[in-house]
Amino acid sequence: MVVVKGQDTSEPGGVPAHPAASASADAGDEAAEDDRRPSPDDLHELLAERGLAPDDVDQMVDVAAVGITARWWRNTKVEDWHAGSAIGALSDVDMYRINTHTTAKVRERLRRWRREQGLHTMVDVADADPAPLNRVFYNLYRWFTNPNRTLIIGTTLRDVVAQTLSNARTHPDCDVPDNVTTETELEDYDNQVAGAAGYLLESMDEYDPRSVLYSPALFATVWARRWWGLPDYPSHVDRVFAVLADPGHRTWQNRPIPPPPDGVNLVDVRKKMLTKPWELPDSVCQWLINDAAEHYIFD
Repeated sequence: MVVVKGQDTSEPGGVPAHPAASASADAGDEAAEDDRRPSPDDLHELLAERGLAPDDVDQMVDVAAVGITARWWRNTKVEDWHAGSAIGALSDVDMYRINTHTTAKVRERLRRWRREQGLHTMVDVADADPAPLNRVFYNLYRWFTNPNRTLIIGTTLRDVVAQTLSNARTHPDCDVPDNVTTETELEDYDNQVAGAAGYLLESMDEYDPRSVLYSPALFATVWARRWWGLPDYPSHVDRVFAVLADPGHRTWQNRPIPPPPDGVNLVDVRKKMLTKPWELPDSVCQWLINDAAEHYIFD
């Protein structure tokens, strides 16, 4: 674990007992804390309250992919390898690319499972054979945690961790214990993802396969708002470009509209944001994330 001097040393952990609760619960404490996992009916009600359509199997598969990515990737030790431009090996642009690409890969796998099992409604999901879904989640766990997996940015997970530790050990504001190594960091991450996957599979054992879609979908509504792949993401992109075209909008009260990089066609940028944002050029990603701060444009 990388410790920045003066920083709270509590690290992001496993899945909380309730998907809408804080993401800081310790992965190893799940079994002790989890007297009763929320049932699919409980989750159905909460999802509806948050404006989703829990009876829409297409939507639930896609939103679950967002929640799985947020829970198994973004809200884990990965933040240690991202936070701090002088320490974490992953930049904001790197994370933007990895988050969106990972979501697409998870969604692709869940959609394939649904097609292969011939599931057309959430009633079908409730009655589905859990064995194929167990295999899907085991394979996803192996994929997420494979240290030799090449990320969309072109480097492996192991290299990201090794570079972060190297940066931290030479940074004056960091204190890295001697027993923290690339392997221990990877092991901690593996344990977190295993805990997250185990929570979902145990929920499915207790109830039915709807749990493994509803739980991460609910997590997404709390921890992954305005994320690529959510039902309201296209409308968010529409708002972003409307605000970028409106010099009188309150967003620009204290600063001018940041111009896009030279030669950039905003029509093409909008299209790529909706389809394959991980393919956007570095300069455009930097402009969207840091200059335009698109994630913080609400209306």
